[in-house]
Amino acid sequence: MAALDTVAAIEAYRSGVTAYPDDPELLWKAARALSNRTAETAGREGDRPLHEEAVDLARRAVAAGPGIARSHTTLATVLGRYGRWLAHECRIRCAGQVVDMGKEAYHATRRAIEIDPYDPAPFIVLGVYHRELSTVPLVVKLIAKTFLGGYPPVSLEQSAAYLERAIRLDPDDVTAHLELARTYREMGRKGDALAEVREALAAPVRERLDVVEKEESRRLLSEPD
Repeated sequence: MAALDTVAAIEAYRSGVTAYPDDPELLWKAARALSNRTAETAGREGDRPLHEEAVDLARRAVAAGPGIARSHTTLATVLGRYGRWLAHECRIRCAGQVVDMGKEAYHATRRAIEIDPYDPAPFIVLGVYHRELSTVPLVVKLIAKTFLGGYPPVSLEQSAAYLERAIRLDPDDVTAHLELARTYREMGRKGDALAEVREALAAPVRERLDVVEKEESRRLLSEPD
């Protein structure tokens, strides 16, 4: 992963999981690499098996290491990405499944924070969760209230608060800065959003996903107000 070769990392983790199927660290790292791969590549074709494998491995990581914060955070992350994929691909047909996955992801983040309140990762997940649910079309919210038993209490302000906390815990996290920039844009805080984009570009590269997110940050800089 540090060499920016996620594909090679996935194969190595798969080999490790085959040899040690109950090792929680191998399980969550394999799940994270698989999920990262879906975010690194353009388009959605071929992503579904990667999402499904990532979710399965992350759930196994939680079962094998219930006291490990990153097991829970990884589960929340991979569920969130798979949920967005499903929402895009099958829309209302998968609404119930997407909602259930969202609930599972939310509970996983809360458990991760209980275990390790100094890990920034679950706060990033919660920040994205609040922003994405705050900005869906009104008709989606009405459908959720009517057919899915309600809509969660979310806000852009809470999204910003979670992401700001993640950055305080790890000022060099590319993802946290980029996601906070996106939240600030939704709030109309253009100057603050640009500042966060620049922070994302200045942060060190730790894995291939950081490179992809820096490219996205450059696109945000070039977009008109």
